[in-house]
Amino acid sequence: MKLSVVIVSYKSDHLLEKILKDFSKKHEIIIIENSLQASTKKNIEKKYSNAKVIIPPTNLGYAAAFNLGFKRSKNQFVLTLAPDVLINKKLIFDIEKLLNSFKNFTLLSPEYKNKKIYKNFIPIENLKNQSKISKYRVEEVKDLDWCFCIINKSKFKNKKILDENFFLYFETTDLCKNLFKQNKKMYVVKNLKFDHLGTGSSNKKYNSEIQFNRNWHFCWSKFYLLKKNYGYLFALKKLLPNIFQSIIGILASAFKLNIFEIKLHFSSLMGTINGIILNKSHYRPNIK
Repeated sequence: MKLSVVIVSYKSDHLLEKILKDFSKKHEIIIIENSLQASTKKNIEKKYSNAKVIIPPTNLGYAAAFNLGFKRSKNQFVLTLAPDVLINKKLIFDIEKLLNSFKNFTLLSPEYKNKKIYKNFIPIENLKNQSKISKYRVEEVKDLDWCFCIINKSKFKNKKILDENFFLYFETTDLCKNLFKQNKKMYVVKNLKFDHLGTGSSNKKYNSEIQFNRNWHFCWSKFYLLKKNYGYLFALKKLLPNIFQSIIGILASAFKLNIFEIKLHFSSLMGTINGIILNKSHYRPNIK
């Protein structure tokens, strides 16, 4: 089974090698390094002959970076990984074994080990649709997180499968909504597990700027997702409370003289406002 692996990275060198060691040379590895850090390309390609690190001309964000890797990939099945997942060789072996006998899907993913914290899928209401394929139990769902997700390229005509207006957050939610409307099949493999550290993809020394970036884009992307799928007035109604919450947060943080928290709430406020006034998703982390 030939499998392409696409990883969108941003100063994630401390994590990439932990992932790459679990893949054999038969796997095609494509890394899009959004920090434009040339040393990542030099170090990874020197050590892994099957890896290609693409340094784009500018920080593309997740959607455009993934689309680039997806377009460059050569195999039918494309595995996309967040840099901060914990996997192993046995999991990759099991995934490939499942793919040898199960190909009628659009998206496929194992599930989180610890589902009490967060589920990486949304079940279909009132549907208990589990099938057994060899020793693997698959369940049809209506949404999958992309920290570990296999995409069946044969199910897509367009190689730009994510909406590039999103820079970060909700781009995969948007795609899953469209796939579900089109009755495309998405499955979670109930007896294959993995761990996701969460918010740990970039080097910790950049945490402050990364958090400002996340807050801005989470709010902008949430508004854009709702506007795109349900209309402007619906999105406005849902996001207006965020403005008041951000302002209250700024005032409370100012009272405590907490500059970092002021900036966090201000980032959320600016992301929301820029979404409402229909500005593009323009904020970029100030990291060199």
